[in-house]
Parts: sequence; structure tokens; C-alpha cells
Amino acid sequence: MVITCFTVALAYAVSLCIHTGTAAPTWPSSVDELEDIMLLNTGYRAKGFATTVTPCSNGAGPGRVAAAEFIRTAFHDMATGNIYQGTGGLDASVVFELGGDNPGPGFPTTLTTFEPYLSSRASMADLIAMGVYTSLRSCGGPAVPMRGGRVDATEAGPPGVPQPQNSLFTFQNQFLRTGFDTPQMISLVACGHTLGGVHTANFPQIVPAGSSPDDFKAFDSTGKTEFDEKIASEYVSGTSTDPLTVGPSQSVGRASDLRVFSADGNATITSMADPATFASTCQAMLQKMVEVVPGSVTLSDIIAPYDVKPVALQLTLQGGGNEIEFSGEIRVRTTSRPASQISSVQLVYKDRTGGNNCGGCNIMTATKGTAAGFDDNFTFYGFSAKIPSQSSISAFSVLITLASGSTETYDNNGNGYPIQDNVMLQSPQSCITGSVLSVTAAVRSPATSANLVLSLKVPRTVVTPELQSQTVALTQISTVGPYNIVTGTYTLDAAQVRTTKFDITSGQASDSFKSTGDLGATCAPLDSASSTSSSSSSSSTSSFSTLQPRSTSSSSSTSSSSTLQTITRSTSSSSSTSSSSTLQTTTRSTSTSTTSSTYSSSTPALSGFTYQGCYTDSVSARVLTGRFTASSTMTYKSCSTFCNGYAYFGLEHGSECFCGHIFSNPTAPAPASDCSMKCLGDSTQVCGAGNRLTLFKSNSQGPSNPAIPGWTYDACYTDSGSARVLTGKYVPDSALTVEKCAAACKGYQIFGTEYSSQCFCGNAFAAATSEVADNQCGYVCAGNALQFCGAGNRLSVYRATA
Repeated sequence: MVITCFTVALAYAVSLCIHTGTAAPTWPSSVDELEDIMLLNTGYRAKGFATTVTPCSNGAGPGRVAAAEFIRTAFHDMATGNIYQGTGGLDASVVFELGGDNPGPGFPTTLTTFEPYLSSRASMADLIAMGVYTSLRSCGGPAVPMRGGRVDATEAGPPGVPQPQNSLFTFQNQFLRTGFDTPQMISLVACGHTLGGVHTANFPQIVPAGSSPDDFKAFDSTGKTEFDEKIASEYVSGTSTDPLTVGPSQSVGRASDLRVFSADGNATITSMADPATFASTCQAMLQKMVEVVPGSVTLSDIIAPYDVKPVALQLTLQGGGNEIEFSGEIRVRTTSRPASQISSVQLVYKDRTGGNNCGGCNIMTATKGTAAGFDDNFTFYGFSAKIPSQSSISAFSVLITLASGSTETYDNNGNGYPIQDNVMLQSPQSCITGSVLSVTAAVRSPATSANLVLSLKVPRTVVTPELQSQTVALTQISTVGPYNIVTGTYTLDAAQVRTTKFDITSGQASDSFKSTGDLGATCAPLDSASSTSSSSSSSSTSSFSTLQPRSTSSSSSTSSSSTLQTITRSTSSSSSTSSSSTLQTTTRSTSTSTTSSTYSSSTPALSGFTYQGCYTDSVSARVLTGRFTASSTMTYKSCSTFCNGYAYFGLEHGSECFCGHIFSNPTAPAPASDCSMKCLGDSTQVCGAGNRLTLFKSNSQGPSNPAIPGWTYDACYTDSGSARVLTGKYVPDSALTVEKCAAACKGYQIFGTEYSSQCFCGNAFAAATSEVADNQCGYVCAGNALQFCGAGNRLSVYRATA
């Protein structure tokens, strides 16, 4: 790794070290997915992560700049970190902290933009950091060195994001807590405020309504189009239009940039007026910012582009087990050496023992396509070859022949590019039919078992889903050549059908990070001329699309130390699951005894709860999205205990338990007889059915629209940041309660709470609005989680009674 240290010519002496290069990366790496996201913007196999911020002026609406919102999201996520305690930092806790210190639509929009890229190999925290790199490069800024390895928080962090009204002393202490001294604080604020600006909807005292086009005021003259030093040079020259330096912010005590920039007598900001100094300082400060992480997290080395990178490698058993198809692509970096100078690319491989018992051992490739990033170009070379299954393959190198006749050999830093043949996904025999995932794999003898491990995106009450890992034991059905064939199925929610990643594991071997989106709708039969069926009373068949998984033993067990919530589905008659203390684990049995349809006419009852009835549900649009578990011992009591603190709990399909404060999606009462499945843990109780919820409501828990003396709750109404419904008074409060808003609006006829932390007052509706269902005002108040305070562009409205 190359580390370049230099002294920035500021008014203070500070040495900054930038990792300007690394040794050639070794494949595979934990950051391979992030490397693709970072580098493949357009063209073949493009990830398209930069699309939202390209060009730099792109935004989700008038006055909005997506690149600025990317950077702001990273800063706000990092800003509550504590380097002394080793807590917080860039950990995606901002997902749970919207509203309050993090007002406005920019944060949820950014997080929603990142969500499609979320996976077991790209945490939301890493994606937030990557957003900084992407925004700067798209807007002409420096390339901020990126590392991976961040771990997503599972709950909100402490408050403490710097606010415009803070004193200089408070600012200095907040930045010191995250590792930034006063000159670095000044630098980071300037770097963050070279893009974007202030919106009236979020800070009406700083940018009064109607005072600026689109109710938005940019930080500098190029704040919507370019990353440059104008935030500093315009401040130094006295021509600044920064709303946090000049204008109304001064009279209301919110001229935060002025307080920060002048903290050292304007020395740092004056030095940053130089374009080169600004760029190099921001590169260092923003790298420092995204590397503020919890003490338990170890970041990777700097992500560097591979000169040669294998892509989508796959082994597939064919020919009655006598041969293996080896397919995939080789991505060659063609930034400094264009593809026109390359005559051929070929693989030179070793057999499974590391020897040369593989005939010619060479595989030729053909050009598949090209891709480009901000600073690099790539060409992909595809291949498909048949190799004997007995000798097989263990590793390969890549030989590039140039048009000049010279050759270059890439051997993965002397390791060869490894490939294992102990477990292989049989892609042609695997498919998605409707919502049912059918997976077939080949496991090299003597191994006879394997697991399907899925990484599922499960909706929750915040804007991004939770990654949950689920394990399915695959069942042996036959032997083909030197391989045992195993298979299994899993039913996905509609939203998971094309977005789920999965691994096939057997012992220490794994065929990993496969995508359901790459599977077809039909499972093809396997050429099994040399196959024999596994010992069983069932007859064998060569068409895997018609095979059903069966158990090879009376019980199965699954253990895990993953930090993801893990649910294990067993296809045997009983199952047990063990896990580390950091893992919530449940077990879902698929035994035929779990789906009893005997309807009980007795009314469900549980002390402390009121039975609501049998309600419709949908796997693609869950009614209750607060929390979920499944258990082979499910009862009313166990589900209510799991959902402690929520207003509702519902039981479904005999074993599933859902929690929520509100109905997140449409539902309707269904006939009581529709909820016909017995609870697995108590056959006298009814636990819903397929897409049917046995629904209970707590008699004491969950948020509500509370009764306020002198006021009557009206309804939930639509609102808009560009045309506010209530304009008499606005009170932002990071600890807002309904009572506090009522007190603030004394003397007005109407008040409304919005987005957890916003209070609005008025005597009449000042803009068009519509009454909507109460469940659309589903955000709890920032100061009292048992009260509702509207939602995004939704007002919980109260009217004065006298």
C-alpha cells in the first residue's frame, strides 16, 4: 500500500496522509461488490450507482441537489459518533433517526436510492460512504479513497447532529467527539457546503418562504452544479450568498457557517479559497469523515480497481456427470491500455489437484462488452468450456496477448484465481416459478448434504428493509458421476423474487452470492444418464423441476454466528436450532401437521388484548411491518410477548407472528372461518391461515392520537413543503409531543404535527389539502413514542374546542 503524506498550506500546520495507491488487490475480496458499485457506472454490467447524481445538478425536485443530499446523509450519520467511547459514527443509524435532527426529504430519498444495492456484501453504511465518493466525482471533485467493512446499526444512535443555532463552543465539542479539531471542523463544513443549500421547508427562519426561487438558497454561486472552492473564496472576498453566513440567519442566531469559518480568525477558510488546497483538503477531510466508525468495526484496505477480475464464474455438472461446464467472464481494465491493443485473452487452468492433467488447460475468450466509470474503462471477455469432472479445476491464471505480440500474465499475486468444485449450483435445474424458488446443486462425493442460505430483504417500519438470513436444508435425490445431487424449495415474498441473493454451502465449500434475478422460470432436466437414485422409497427421476425435497434423517439442526436475524426452515419431521447470543433465531417446520385446516368456532381471547377478527394479508404488502418472527411453538402468548410495545399483533399460517403500530397496507375483515390453521404451539388456538391474520389489539400499548384539553383530534391531512397547509407558526422540536405542539399553538384555532418533530399552527387551512386515512399519519412523536405526529407530508390535525 502506498501512503502519501503532505502538509496542507493552511494557517495551521497539519499533516494529512492520503492512501494514493495499493498493492494489486487479490481476488476474491470482501469488497468485490463495492468495487463494482464504485467503478461500473455505464455500459456492460453497469451498476448505475452514479445515475442519480449524474449530472451534478440532478435532484428529486425543485431546488434539490441529489449529490448534496448524498453527502449530507453521510455527515448526519457520522455526526453522532464518539471516538472516545468507540460508538456510533458512519453506521447507517440515520435510517432510524429521520426527522428531528435530520429533517426534510433528502435523507429518506437518499436511503431509498441506495436500497437496491443493499446486500450481504454491501451494507447500507458502506453505501452511504460510497455516496460521498460518487457525489464528489460526479460534481468534479477529488476521488475520496474508499474502504468497506462497515456494519449497519440496528437502532437509532444518540442525538447530537450539529444544528444551525448551536454556539461555537457546542460545535467544537461536537466535532471533537468525532475526531475533528477546530481547523478540521472548518474544513469539513466548507467541503460539505460546496454543494446544495438550505430549504425553507426545513429552516424557514433562515430562508423565509418566498424569499428565494423554489424556496431554496444555495450555499454558493455554483452550489447546484459543481464541487469547487466558491464556498470559501466568496466568503473571503465578501461576496458570499451563503444563507448560513449572511441574511436572516444572523438575526435569528443561526449563522452557523459564519461562526464556524471565523473560529480561527478566518485563517483556515482563507487558505481554502485556493482551488488546489480546497480539493486536497476536502479529499482528506471527507475520507476522515467516512472512516469514523464504531470501535468494533475493522475497515478493509482502500478499494482499488483490479487490472484483471473474474466475473460471474460458474461450474455446472453436465454429460451424465462426466464433464463440467466452466463459464464466466474476465473483466480487463483498459484505462491506460485500450482494448484495441489486446489481441486475445485466455485462461490457463490447473486441475483439481493443482496439476496439469487437463489436456491443453487453455480456454479462449471472446469480447462481451465494455463499461466505464469516472476514471476507468473496462472490457469484458466471456468464455464457456467443457472440462472432465474427474480432473476438474482448482485455479487459473489469465494470459493477455497484445497486438504487438507481447504477453502479460496475471496470476492473482501468485495465488492463481481460485475456483472450487465441491459444491456447485445447477443453474439450469434451478428456477423461480411464481414465488417458489427451486434450487438444485451438485455436491462432490463423499459429501451428501448442503444448505441453501438466503439473504432476504424484509420490510420494516423504517425506509430501508432489514437483511434476514434464512437457511434451508437441501435433500439428496440422486448421484450423478462423482457428485450427489441435492435439491430444495423456498417460497419468497413477491418483492423478494428478483432481489434475493443466496449461497449453496456444504461444509467449508460455498457457491456464493447467486441472484434469484438470474434464474429462469422453468427448471430444466439434468442429463443423468449415469445417475443412481439416493436410497429412498421414492423412485428417481431426471427432471428436477418435478422433484420434491425429502428428509434424509429424522431431525436437522442449524447453527449460526451471523449478526443477521436468521430463520431456519427444516424439511424434516423435527428440528432444532442453536445460535450465538447476537442472533435471533426461529424455526419454521414444513411438516404436514403444521397446516391443519380444522376451523375452531370459539372466539380467540388473550388477557390484556382485544381480538379484532380475521383479516386479509398479502406477502407482497404486509399489513403489520413492525417486527416478524416464526416458530414451531407459536401461541397467542408467545406472539404477544414478542410484540411487546406494539399496538397490534397478528398470527398467520400456524407459525408466523407479525407486529405493528398501524396497518401499513390495506386490509379488510375476512370470514372467521378463513382463519383456520391451528397454532403449532397450542392446537386449541387459531393462528390465521395463508394470507389471513388472526388479529389482536393491545388494551394498553401502542401510539395513539391523545386527548388534549381544549383541543379535539380531527384527522390526518396531506401537506406539502412548497405549499404549507398551516402557516401561522412553525416550531421544529427534536423532542416534540402533541402536548408541546398544543402549547406552542395556544391562541390559534388549528395545530398539526408532522414528520415526528414538526409543529404547525394556523387559524385556517392556507393551501389545498385532503383528509386521508389515519394510518398515513404513522410516525411517532420524537418526544413520545406512544403518540402519533403525522408523517412525511402528512399532518395529524387538532382543532380548538372553544
